[in-house]
Parts: sequence; C-alpha cells; structure tokens
Amino acid sequence: MSWAGRRQITYLSGLFLVIGIVLFAMFYSVIFAPATCGDGKQNGGELGVDCGGSCQKMCLSQISEPVVLWTRAFPVSGNIYNILAYVENQNKESAVPMAPYEFRVYDDKGLLIEKREGSTFIPPNQRFAVFEARIDSRGNTPKSVTFEFKGPFDWYKKKPTILTQPIKIEKISLNEDVNSPLLSGVVVNDSIYDLPEFDVIAIIYDENQKAIAVSKTRKAGVPSDGRVNVSFTWPQAFSGVPAVKDLILSVNPFTTPF
Repeated sequence: MSWAGRRQITYLSGLFLVIGIVLFAMFYSVIFAPATCGDGKQNGGELGVDCGGSCQKMCLSQISEPVVLWTRAFPVSGNIYNILAYVENQNKESAVPMAPYEFRVYDDKGLLIEKREGSTFIPPNQRFAVFEARIDSRGNTPKSVTFEFKGPFDWYKKKPTILTQPIKIEKISLNEDVNSPLLSGVVVNDSIYDLPEFDVIAIIYDENQKAIAVSKTRKAGVPSDGRVNVSFTWPQAFSGVPAVKDLILSVNPFTTPF
C-alpha cells in the first residue's frame, strides 16, 4: 500500500474514532441512566412499569379493590334525599389521593332517578363513607342506590398514620326532640400536629344496625392540642328509633403533616 493510502486510512480511522467518542458521550447518559420511577420502563427492582419496589406508586397487582359494604338513600325533607356509600379499603398501606365515583339512584320500577358523580380520596386500611347531599327524587321514592369507583386511578404507598394519632371524637350526644334531631360531638386533637381541613360524617343506626339517617359537616381544621365542636341537624323525625350514633372523621392522608 502506498504512503498516501496509509495516510488516508489513518485520517479515516481518526475521524471514526472522534465520531465514536462523540456518539458515546451523547448516548451514555441514556444507555447507562439510573433507573427511576418515571422513566416508562420496568427496571431497578420495580414490579411493573414505574410501580412497586422502591416506587411510591403501587402496581395494580398489589392492590385489593375497595369493598362497598352498603349504599342507601335517606329522606331529608319532601323530595330531597341524602345518599351514602360505606366502603372498606383492605389495603394496609395503600391509598388513593383522588378516585372518581358514581352514584345511581333508582325507583321501585328500576328507573333511574338521579346520577351523581364526584371524587374522593381513599384512606389506607380503614372503612370510610362517601356522601352526597340533596338528591332531588322529583316525586319518586328511591328504592335502591348503586355506587362504583370509575377508574383508572393510581394507588400510592401510604401508612394509616391517622389511626395512630391521638385524634378522636368525644362527647357524642343526640337530643331527645324526635321531631328535630340534633347530634353533636367534639373533635379532640391531642397530637403534636395541626390537623388540616377535614369532614365529619354522621351515621345514625337503629336497634337492628340499619342506617336510618346520615349527614356531613366540614371543618377548616383543628390545631395541636385543640378542640372543635361539630353538630348535625335534621328537619324531621328519623324513620326508626336511633340506637347507635357513629361520627366518622374523614381526613385526606395526603394533606396531613404526619
């Protein structure tokens, strides 16, 4: 091979080497990038694509669907009803920040009276209530109510820390005026944390453990070592004799400081 040919090969080899180094530098960060929970791949010990393992997001294969224990419509006044679904999340350390849902209310002929959509959080490892107020039956009597979550939505790791805090509802009492019932209680926060905005849902049961009335109130929060009163009124007598008074503290676990 002539001297000119050898020099040409040397130049080309050098050029290819430079191109190779540039390409390697360009794609190194892509090829050898560390696994993350948002790279669209199943890697780094994940159980699925960007879920499970060290990721905060749970894979659906790890999740048990929430169980709807019961749903019911409750007369308020005239054609107005409140509706409630009582649900259990059996996942011990998994929760949902926002889950869309749908209620459907039917009359005794199976005809749809009302459809109500909304969204709620799903707390970890506990029973909770989903409440909708002031459903207009338009002169029909609600016979059955269905409730279902409308997916898909994402589950995340979340320990039931609200259950471990000294936060409770005390001094629950119901007045004796059957024609204008008044239920009251006191939310007590003996924890070291300020409790953010929360709901309290009231459920009244008769002696057969059948729910006969429901209501809901919202509070702006309660500071550490604080107290806040809650009360619920109904404009007419209950459909049965009240035997059990249940006040459910409903706190979004994704907004608490603990």
